[in-house]
Amino acid sequence: MRRQFFSLAIGALATAMCCSASVIVFHDLTDAVFLTIDGQPVTGNGGRVTNFVQIGESISFDLIVTGISLAANAGFTNLLDGPSSDDSVGTVSDRFVATFAEPFAAVHIAFGSDPDLPTIPPGAQDLTTIPQQGLPPNPYFEDGTVQKVGTLINNTGAVSDTLFIQSDVSDVPEPGTSLLIGTSLALIRGIARRKRAKAGR
Repeated sequence: MRRQFFSLAIGALATAMCCSASVIVFHDLTDAVFLTIDGQPVTGNGGRVTNFVQIGESISFDLIVTGISLAANAGFTNLLDGPSSDDSVGTVSDRFVATFAEPFAAVHIAFGSDPDLPTIPPGAQDLTTIPQQGLPPNPYFEDGTVQKVGTLINNTGAVSDTLFIQSDVSDVPEPGTSLLIGTSLALIRGIARRKRAKAGR
């Protein structure tokens, strides 16, 4: 029944793209994560968002939706560290979790970045295993672009929301840090040259 809910609901994606739908993006480009809905920053409750909580590198909230759930359900998508990451390849870097409950007036959304990953509820479906979601198969590596992690569709078959994560591929030093490293390396080279010059005399 759980797979059927996601499969039937998400199967309408191709025909429902004409409908108005929100784009929700969890941005994890630095240690300060943030959320946007249709390009507008979200920092608390308002509009369709209730119970907004941001702790560390995680954001969770309830999203008001229209339609009635066919079944209580939960789904998740993991984005993994790839070969260019400073962490081990295959480590979960970011996670999206959606939990549906009856009555289907809202869906609980949780985004998080390592080490603040949301817990996967018992029985939750890995959304990458559902072809209708249109996600790459596992392993799904983060690549620094805005990557789709799930689609919510109401019981009429209309796309309600599409959810994305934009994550840093690896920690990039700030310009000041790069300048400091570069200056230090130049200083070390200068000292080494002087020592060689003195030794050659």
